[in-house]
Amino acid sequence: MRTVVSAFLALLALVVMAAGLASAWLDENLVEKSGFVALAAPLGDDADFQTALADSLAQDFAANTGLPEQFDSFVEPLIRDAAGTVTGAPGYLVAWAETLRLSHAVTFAKAPDPSEPAPAVLTLDLAPVVGLLADSLDGSLGLEVPIPEDTTIDIGSLERGGLLSGAAASVQPWPLFLAGAAVLALLALVIARRRGTTLALLGLGVVGIGVLGYLAADWVPAMAARAPGTSAVADVFIRGLAQRAGADIAASSAPVIIGGLIAVVIGVVGQLALRRRRA
Repeated sequence: MRTVVSAFLALLALVVMAAGLASAWLDENLVEKSGFVALAAPLGDDADFQTALADSLAQDFAANTGLPEQFDSFVEPLIRDAAGTVTGAPGYLVAWAETLRLSHAVTFAKAPDPSEPAPAVLTLDLAPVVGLLADSLDGSLGLEVPIPEDTTIDIGSLERGGLLSGAAASVQPWPLFLAGAAVLALLALVIARRRGTTLALLGLGVVGIGVLGYLAADWVPAMAARAPGTSAVADVFIRGLAQRAGADIAASSAPVIIGGLIAVVIGVVGQLALRRRRA
């Protein structure tokens, strides 16, 4: 009976630990604004994203010039040239970082309303970059080009019911998850008849959790690639973000694997030492 109870507690400890580690990463890198900005900021330098962003900005501005149609053939090429160079402007990276901060605030501030369409998984608010392009156009054209009213791009959608807010709230108690996993693991060791073996098995379970996290470098981008696209900017952004997220999860999993291996070694050595004493 002690062995069965110990095994159950050990298994439960591993499940709670896995949930705690996943929640910790989600909270620190997606729910927290600073973590999200740090994770997504390098995408501003990605060549594919810059191209898609420039094309999207050019289309929006060209459709909202407010000028007579006979001027379109003259103004549109200038808008496209300006959009293509805005990502190299001195203030672009600052505008991109501000875009991410605004996008995070907009995404998590949306309160679901049953009468409205499903909310976006993520909403990119490009207002700072749009403002940068507008300033550039004012200087090159010598006239004020109206800024598009809607500067947001929705990426994916969620069903109604506050799923995004609920998920954000559910991952924030991750320290309690990890503390609970530690308590369960300690109880499993106290109850176990062969504590060295139990510790080694717990260590193997931790290694398994770490290996799953390490494989995230492949499966997170693969999941993003299968997600339905909403626009060229959204597609490039979400795939780039998924690649960075997968790589970060993999890097964060290395200490977990090392910790699990240490537990395995301690458990095996302890069990062998105990056998020698009894012999």
